Amino acid sequence: MADLRECLYHLIVGLEQLDQTKHEISDSLHKGHLLLAKALLLEGQPVPVDIPSLIALLQKPVCEWGVSEIEDYPMDTSLLTQYLGVSSSAKDFLMMYVSPEEAQAQEVLAILQYCRNADSPLEEKYRMIRTYIITNPVVTAIQLISFGQLLQDPNLIDMLNKCYEEITSDSDRYRCCPRCGWTLEYKNNQWRCGTEDLCGTLHNRDQLNKWSTMNKLFRLRPGVYRYTMLPGRAEVGARDYLVSKGYDVALFPNVDQYDLEIKLSTRTVYLDMKDFKNPLILASYFNRMEVHQLAKYLKEHVYVVIPKYRSKLYPGYAHMVVNSLKPYARNIRIVNEREILGLLEEEAG
Repeated sequence: MADLRECLYHLIVGLEQLDQTKHEISDSLHKGHLLLAKALLLEGQPVPVDIPSLIALLQKPVCEWGVSEIEDYPMDTSLLTQYLGVSSSAKDFLMMYVSPEEAQAQEVLAILQYCRNADSPLEEKYRMIRTYIITNPVVTAIQLISFGQLLQDPNLIDMLNKCYEEITSDSDRYRCCPRCGWTLEYKNNQWRCGTEDLCGTLHNRDQLNKWSTMNKLFRLRPGVYRYTMLPGRAEVGARDYLVSKGYDVALFPNVDQYDLEIKLSTRTVYLDMKDFKNPLILASYFNRMEVHQLAKYLKEHVYVVIPKYRSKLYPGYAHMVVNSLKPYARNIRIVNEREILGLLEEEAG
């Protein structure tokens, strides 16, 4: 139901704002609360009358709220994770609700649109920026300025700067993640990389490093980290692996039409990495697209790739996505990252 999707949207936005302010109840949270109350009343269910009871309900899986099925949200997950904040599934839902076609953080989406809409598309500069973001999760002001000078475009420099937030004054709160290089934060009695350790489980949480610099320090904004850097690590890793196997590979061809372009002797293959925690949300991503938006995924020699760490955490991920697609999207070719070499050998035939 559309009103339940709107309800989820306002609840998630309100929860994120509450996490930042700690005490102010935003208009979004208030509106989400009212929409949820209306939905529960229609179902004859008890209504949370105040914010504490609302927060308690939102920590439960959606299937326990007493509302109707919500097509675009995995009903066995909650909106809020105790001690950690807004859940990964809720953040995925919010991102798709706001920008369903591109599935990018808004800061990176602005860069993409600027580079695509230039009189002569800025493919190389876009590739430079995306690669920089993926490989530089925490930077000093000098590093950011030095890279900006290479762009020679004030608009792009400004948009790149908006992908980062300053953490100089409270850098002692953070540690450097030994897996991805972003910021570990101490939550629920352990150091975590983003909500629910998104970049992977840390085997050693002792002797974690701080940043030793007298310069101003910046980190990627959480949305850029989650929706550009993390999937980007899989994209760059796949590129490097295929290059080591002798393939001719380019990142983000035609200003990010796809993630990887692999030139074979007789044809070109395109790969698009999709990184969502829950396969049902990825299926919803495709199901909500118009036919013209789906067209690029239905072309020959185009594959949607599930990163290795996702299929490892969720066995049967790709199979579940395929089974959840609507008929008009069923011809999308969805494969696991470990299958890439095999499909390239078949394509080279």
